[in-house]
Amino acid sequence: MRTPRPLIPSARRIPKPVAGALALAALLSATMAAGPARAQSVDQVKIDFARSIYRHSAPLINNDRPQPLLRAVVVLRVRLDERNRWQAEVFRENSQQPEMTQRAVESVIELPPPQGLTPQAQALLHGEGLIEAWLFQSNGTFALKTLAKPQRGA
Repeated sequence: MRTPRPLIPSARRIPKPVAGALALAALLSATMAAGPARAQSVDQVKIDFARSIYRHSAPLINNDRPQPLLRAVVVLRVRLDERNRWQAEVFRENSQQPEMTQRAVESVIELPPPQGLTPQAQALLHGEGLIEAWLFQSNGTFALKTLAKPQRGA
């Protein structure tokens, strides 16, 4: 009896550009399909937050490995106010690139209020919040440290 051939070709047969495009499409599809946050842990809250930024700032997102020398790194503390609106406090910025700080802050305050948070996640976001880093490329696109691929070597 012959072994049936798989319906999906092996990764070795898929050209690298096509495989990369398929992986990116799968990532974006999974990110876009993500429903309301049901986070329990701090790490899961950060991942859900980062995915929300990626969904709402899609044209500005860098899905490749960050370049060796970044244009700017902006670090924000992100919290929810009493009306469940997002707030951003700048922890670290590049004074030579104030527009990058503004872009990072805007990506937070333009987010819609989160839906479906657990009481633990709400307490975290209303209290101490979370810290996230925006890694800016030369072209102004960014990745969030929580979801960024490893940085390219020099």
